[in-house]
Formats: sequence, C-alpha cells, structure tokens
Amino acid sequence: MGKYWFKIGLGAALIFVVGFGLVSAARRVRGSIESDHSIGIPLGAFGAYLPFKLEGLRIGTLRSLTIQRNSPREITGFTIRARVADSAALDKLRDCQLSIADATHFDERSTFACLASSTGYQAFGEVRAEYRNGDGSTTLVLPLLLSDAEVQEFRRHAADQQAAPLADSLAASLTSGVRSQARVLRDSIRADSLERVAQRIRQRVDSLRGKSSVLPPPAGQKP
Repeated sequence: MGKYWFKIGLGAALIFVVGFGLVSAARRVRGSIESDHSIGIPLGAFGAYLPFKLEGLRIGTLRSLTIQRNSPREITGFTIRARVADSAALDKLRDCQLSIADATHFDERSTFACLASSTGYQAFGEVRAEYRNGDGSTTLVLPLLLSDAEVQEFRRHAADQQAAPLADSLAASLTSGVRSQARVLRDSIRADSLERVAQRIRQRVDSLRGKSSVLPPPAGQKP
C-alpha cells in the first residue's frame, strides 16, 4: 500500500507546483504592466494552456500572448505564440488569412478564423504557430488580421486620456483567466490521481480474491 500513498503524495506535489508556477507568472505580469514596455502573458503552464481554436475546432494550444505597445496607453499589435497538435493543422494554416473574433476579450472561448478576403482588415501583430515532431520543429509566422474598425477603436482608446489604459485591463483579464485555469487543473489532477489509485487498489483486491479462490485443499483432504 505504501506505493499508493506515495502516488497520492506525488499528485499533491504536482498540484502545488502547477499553482505556484501560475501565481509566479501572474506576479511577473503585474510588474510589466507598470512600465511602458510590451506585456508578455503566459497562457498557462505545465501542460494546462488555453486552446488554439480555428473555426471553433481545437487544433492545438496557445502558449503566450504579447501585447505590443510603444507607450503605456497605445497598443500597436499582438504577438501570439501557439503550438499545433499535428502537421494537418499546420497545413491548414499555411494559406489562411488569420483573424480572431474579438481581440479585446481573449480567453478559452476565443476562436480564430480564415478570412475569405482581407478587404476591410489590416495586420495588427502576428501569430507564430509551431509544430513539433520527432524530427524537430516547424514554425509558421502569420499576420494577425483585425478589422479596420477594431484597429481604429484601439487607436481611439489610446487617444482618450480619460479612459484606463486598455493594455492594462487586457493583461489583468488574461491573468485572472490563467488563475481560473490553474484551479481547474488542480481539481483535475487531484481527481485523476485519486481515481487511478482507487483503480489500482480495486485491481489488487480482485487479484487477491482470484488467488484465494484457487488455494489448494488442506493436507489430507481430497479436493
């Protein structure tokens, strides 16, 4: 039974490491918000990342988002780093004019789309999609296209001295989302760890029952 309790302890340690890693990332984000530099936001850690969706279908994970700016108030673009699950997903992106439904509310529900035409859109950053396999890695760099109206709204917001800096609110919202995902991951790890231990115990009990049913008869007694 000792090894089962060891596995429970290992699962608890992993839960702590995940939580600590994401809280540390949140603290680094808070520090960067206070300057006029670009804000780099990790979109997860230790295997728990926001989904990378294309036309609503998951094709990989989103690893980080960088909010580019040249002043505390002015956003000049987004750099999104993603990892795709397979080569088919990478091929699908190669000829894609990539856009996102709503760049101001970036969370686990966000989905990208391939535009039929770039008319009425303009590049506002880039998406770096990476595919890894046994032979190495391939990275595809695509312009991130946002509508003219959305880019104009970013610029209008930057010019409004009464409005709070948009980059700060976006970073705070994403940081909150990362924390929420950390809680979900901790619950998932705890439940999965306990279920696996319980399953092994059940298998062990069944094995012992099977052995006891075929014990030889006592000495001197015919079977």
